[in-house]
Order: sequence, then structure tokens, then C-alpha cells
Amino acid sequence: MRVRENKRFDYIIFFSVIFLMIFGLLNLYSVLRPTENFEAFFKQVAWDLLGLFAIFMVYFSKESLIKKIILPLYFVSIFFLFGVIFFGTRVGGAIRWYRFLGFSFQPSELSKLSLILILAYLFSITDKSIKSFLFSVVLTFIPVMLIMKEPDLGVSILHLFIWGIMLIFSGISMKIIISVFGTFIGSFPLVYFFLLEDYQKARIMSFLNPEKYFQSTSYNVIMSKNTVGSGGLLGRGYLVSPSVNGSFVPKFETDFVFSSVAEQFGFLGSLLVLLGFGIIIFKALRDLKDYKDDFWKLVSVGVTSAFMFHVFENIGMNIGIMPVTGIPLPFLSYGGTSTFIFSLMIGFLLKAHAIGIKTRKVI
Repeated sequence: MRVRENKRFDYIIFFSVIFLMIFGLLNLYSVLRPTENFEAFFKQVAWDLLGLFAIFMVYFSKESLIKKIILPLYFVSIFFLFGVIFFGTRVGGAIRWYRFLGFSFQPSELSKLSLILILAYLFSITDKSIKSFLFSVVLTFIPVMLIMKEPDLGVSILHLFIWGIMLIFSGISMKIIISVFGTFIGSFPLVYFFLLEDYQKARIMSFLNPEKYFQSTSYNVIMSKNTVGSGGLLGRGYLVSPSVNGSFVPKFETDFVFSSVAEQFGFLGSLLVLLGFGIIIFKALRDLKDYKDDFWKLVSVGVTSAFMFHVFENIGMNIGIMPVTGIPLPFLSYGGTSTFIFSLMIGFLLKAHAIGIKTRKVI
């Protein structure tokens, strides 16, 4: 019997990220070309480069330092979430961004990372009792309620999704977990009628009956579905697609970025994008059974759940199977804060792989 040495740096995940970044830049250039304004393209190039720096910054950080900053990072994220309600910039009826000297910062992006880290730390150092569960509820619902005040339903649900998946892997009794999920499902009518804003209710109704709301809330979705379908197997061609050139779908560079990918590159191009995300998710999940440290195992679970939610929700709303929530597609949607935070998450995945995986014994 011999011990197979574990590869410290996961090049497969890293180069999958590089591929998605390059693909995202090519697509962003195409959707900005009709406007002849490439400022956003050059900004995204800068953010991608900063993202690569962030990946290696986390990877080369000491584990002791990472654990020391978890609690301060959580409180900083709560501070920014609270402050944005009063000092943020209102865009489209929501206050989600700080804007200063041409730069913008969305604190809810930082919040999802800080939540992953603090839940991983909590579940790794405490017993699996009801006290740990209740503490995790408090840590999760503080940012969720602040984000709901912005309001941002999609990111609020994302936080709850991350918490729920990490809870399943935490080792806490399944009786508690099943009771919690049952309570959430039963409370949906109360959430719908008393917590959601009118425009959020309209998005849900337009998702259930898009044709009825074609002239209003479901217009973007119907146009996006038509654009995705028009790409066929091989796509209409890079830089020559009519919907992209005519800007028929609003927010091509952010919320509905996948529809522009599907129109230009078709089913096969879309499949390549999904393969890039699938490799990252598969590689992270495959190694879960080999972690010797609960903290890094749960960090990987949290990061993977965040990527899964973003990919499924963004692509789902582009093809009409999910409500529109404004959730970006990692490394393809334009956005500085999201790109930087996603890069940090990849850094934590690579760090977890480097120090958290047991060497495997093979015969």
C-alpha cells in the first residue's frame, strides 16, 4: 500500500475560472458593441485581474489569519448592510449600492461570503445541539432582514439557501432540520402577503402567467426566452446576432447575460459555459468526503451552494423556469463587487483543497 500525494493547487478549478472570465469578456464586448461605449468592458477587465489577485491572496493567506478575521468580517458586512439603507444610492426603487467617485459597492455580496465563513466556523467549533442551531438562525436572519429592507428578495433567498445547505452538512439532527424546512414552506403565504413588495409579488405572478404580463413585468423574460431559442445548436454567430445588436433584451450585460450567450454561441456554447461551472461544483463536491477539518469542509459546502444557486437562478430566469430576481451569473455578468467576491470564494475553495484534503491511500 502506498500513499498518493495530494495535489496542492487545483489547476482544474483555476483554469475553469479563467475560461469563464474570458468567455464573459468576449460576451460583454459583443453586447456593448452596438452602443460603442466600452467603458464597462475595460472596467470588467480590471475587475477580473483584481479577482485573480484575490484568488491568490486567499490561497497564500495563513489559516490562522483567515479564522481571526471571520468575526470582524461578519460585523463589517452587517455594518455596511445597515448603512446602505440610509446612505446608499436608490436605483429602480431599491437601495442596494454605495456609489462614490464612479465606483459602486454592493454590501450584500460581501454578506454572503461572511455568512459562509462564520457558519462554517460556528458549526466546526460547537456541538451539534439546538443551541448551535439557534445561534446559526440569529447569524443568518440579521443580514437577511437587512437585505429585505433594501429590498432584494433574490439575495435574501440566497442567504437562506446557503444556511439551509450548510445546516444539512453540519451534523445537526435531521429532526430539527426537517422541522425548520417545514416551517419555511408553511410560512410562505405570510411572507408573500406581508413581507414582499408589490413589484416582487408582480414578478412572481408574471412567472406563473407570463403571457398575461407581457407588456409589463414578464416582457424581459419572454424576450429572453425567444433570444435563447433563436440560437439553435451552433448560434447565430459572434457579433452578428440580431437581438444582441438590436439590444432587444434589457440588461444583456447583467441579469440576462445568458440569453446573449445562447443566441450567439447556441446550445453548444451554452453547454461549454455550464461545463465550466459544472467542473467547479463537481470538483468541490467530490472532495467533501476527504476533508479532515469540518471548517474547510463547510466552507466548501457554502461556496458550492452559492455558485449552484447563482447558476441555476440566473439561467433559470433567462429561460423562464425561475422568477426574475437580479441574481448575476458568476464571472459572466458585468459587476465589480460580484466578480471580486466570487473570486474570493474560489480562493477559499483552492485553500480548502490545499490544506483540508487528506492524502488518499491506494493499493
